[in-house]
Amino acid sequence: MISDFIKRAKKGESVYLCDVRDAFSSQGTTVLCVTELLTGEKRRYPIGVPLAADAEENEFVREYFYANIYNLISVLGGKRITVYLNPEDEYAAELCDSLDEVFETKVARLRRNGYGKCLNVTDRVNASMGLPPFRFEIVRGKCSEDADQSEPADSNAISAFKSAVFASRDAVLCGMDIGGTDIKVVGAKNGRIAAVKEYDWSPGYMTNIESLIEPILLLARVMGMALFMPETARSRELRAAMLDKNASYEDMQLALAAAKAEFGTPEKIFDGIGVCFPDVVIRDKIVGGETFKTRGIREHSPDYEREFSRLLELNSMLLEHCRPGGAVHIANDGSLAAYTAAAELAHSESAAGISNGVFAHTLGTELGTGWIDESGEIPQIPLEVYNCVIDIGNYPARKYDVNDLRSVSNFNTGLHGTLQKYASQSGAYRLALQYFRDGAPALYQELFDKGFIEEKDGGIYVTTYPNDMRKSLLEHIMELADCGKPEARRIFREIGRYLAVTWKETEYILCPRVKSRVLYGRFIKRRNCFELMREGANEIVAADFTAGDSSLAHTPLMKDLKADMSHTVAQFGQAVGAAHFAASVLSRKEGSNE
Repeated sequence: MISDFIKRAKKGESVYLCDVRDAFSSQGTTVLCVTELLTGEKRRYPIGVPLAADAEENEFVREYFYANIYNLISVLGGKRITVYLNPEDEYAAELCDSLDEVFETKVARLRRNGYGKCLNVTDRVNASMGLPPFRFEIVRGKCSEDADQSEPADSNAISAFKSAVFASRDAVLCGMDIGGTDIKVVGAKNGRIAAVKEYDWSPGYMTNIESLIEPILLLARVMGMALFMPETARSRELRAAMLDKNASYEDMQLALAAAKAEFGTPEKIFDGIGVCFPDVVIRDKIVGGETFKTRGIREHSPDYEREFSRLLELNSMLLEHCRPGGAVHIANDGSLAAYTAAAELAHSESAAGISNGVFAHTLGTELGTGWIDESGEIPQIPLEVYNCVIDIGNYPARKYDVNDLRSVSNFNTGLHGTLQKYASQSGAYRLALQYFRDGAPALYQELFDKGFIEEKDGGIYVTTYPNDMRKSLLEHIMELADCGKPEARRIFREIGRYLAVTWKETEYILCPRVKSRVLYGRFIKRRNCFELMREGANEIVAADFTAGDSSLAHTPLMKDLKADMSHTVAQFGQAVGAAHFAASVLSRKEGSNE
């Protein structure tokens, strides 16, 4: 069985971790992993471990075993994992005894590589809550304790979502969706969208934290001024200059300065600012620090921990733009996607369908994942599903540099087969090169001719200078699929299969009651691409995927966005969701005052 998996991997085929785990469940011995979460809850995960026949098989089994542990930590974090094993099984014992070394538990954060990288996030989360670093405990014997089987707390989730939307009707709100290639912002006033802004940026190439923070703060100031100015011919001119999609950082600064000179400086204008941020967020604090967005800063900062700690204060910096009693509410981009869907569905005829919660993914630069559980809350776990290993095959694609479009290696960890390179724009690029080269040479050559990609230093890379072509390349691939090009359509079916494997992995780790997934992001801008992904997914699992597009517009703010001829729900829906997320804090404050 192991040799068959290896043969497939050598041929360049995917060997999905979930399939290997199922195959190994009745083979050899079983190692039981008990994960203790920050809440004290414990969850049990049995991992079958077969005996390897030779060095090659041993390497495969080790990668399989470590990938399972890595995924548990990436998604759940927690205080510790206790591993129980048969004391007579020396092979399994050797594997378990190697965990501290492989995951580098005793190594300083900035010196960790590979599997150890996931502990950086977990340790930062634990530190933010006053807890010690994550640890492994190895027990040679049977587990004598049961995992918690606690029932979810009673709540009225639908009522909570409705209260947040109601609070937004009389509030001045800013919703920010911060992505890897752009930031999308909406300003809402008196229950209506009053301003919309898109700003292109490349945080992954920034070398200090101020370069990342300042554009966010400037956009808050720009949106505040856009809502503050009275309606005059001059204000419309300045507002258009500030909100222009193509306005650079300097252009916005100049237009903002001119607006201040003309109309004065707005006082603290916002009642609430909601932020959708692509990293681990616990209690409104950005605590992850291991995403692609901060890679340049990690590589260039002499003291990354100190530099990154500045980002923990982003909520306080944004609060400077809020009125007394105002609030800043921050969540991971995936969590905000789930929240956005839940708020809209709570105002639809399908409101009863969110009683088990909402599970969502955002497909863009990377894969975001969000979960509103059956209690109506965002679980306080890392939920770094994009970091999960799903494929322990495709050996030929491992040889390329991590930035090469053909690579399946993670930008940050170097690990092979993580979702970052599958259900994401990187996955679309890699599949386009493969399918176009093999089946449509003219389309393959066109990628070079149009300047989307370039060959250099023996590799193939997306063009980023003088123009960043990442978004344009994805749009080009999606347009080809939309126009019926078979090779391009195949790309999105395959990404759908990756999403089905993702569904299996999240089912295994989280066991959410909700059995549907809402998809957001650039990948669903074109309905045909979404349908292709759904087709591919259904070849593997009977998963229910819903597009987070204009069909989910039920709240007044989202209906305003749906009616906008220039901005789509698929693109700006999460920014609206972030505004509602900020209003949810205001609704709780109002409730406490009553």
